[in-house]
Amino acid sequence: MRSDTNLAGRWEGHYYQHDRPSPISAELTQAGEQLTGSMRDGVTDTSSSVFDVAFEAGLPPGADEMIVARIREAFPDAPATPIRYRAHLPPESALEGWVRGDSLYFLKTYRGVHYSGYEIGERLVGHRTDRHAVHYSGRLSPDGSEIEGRWWIDPPPGSADRRTEGSFTLRLRIEGAQSAGEVISASDQDEPG
Repeated sequence: MRSDTNLAGRWEGHYYQHDRPSPISAELTQAGEQLTGSMRDGVTDTSSSVFDVAFEAGLPPGADEMIVARIREAFPDAPATPIRYRAHLPPESALEGWVRGDSLYFLKTYRGVHYSGYEIGERLVGHRTDRHAVHYSGRLSPDGSEIEGRWWIDPPPGSADRRTEGSFTLRLRIEGAQSAGEVISASDQDEPG
């Protein structure tokens, strides 16, 4: 990368988790090596079966049934409807980081409350996190039009949880050009999260 390259502009692409792409767009500003900006997530609400969550987390067979049994035991008056895993992310986040040569890093901090947990009837049982943060580290393509890299979420200190991670791709959006979401294909990634 030339020393006069500036990453300022609109970038569009996807992050991948469990081999599923989720659209993102970013507005980057660069001052020397410092990167700042904002990101918008295109998908902010997800729902999964307890079986899928247990499988993606690498839990042993039958773990989903144990999770459901414990939740039903804790809430015996809840309706007998299926229990689902729900997650909500605020759509907007702030970015802060750096660029050095063709390497870059930024911390994505969501503006608002992130929720993840189980839904039983109309009750939500889970975790709420204000200003949920995700790390992004990547490399800029030689022509300066694409960033590819990895994202990760560190588990809370003292937690038995595993690090959650995946990959991401962003392309510089040039007015009048085809949307980045139409030209990017999924790649291998993920660790359950």
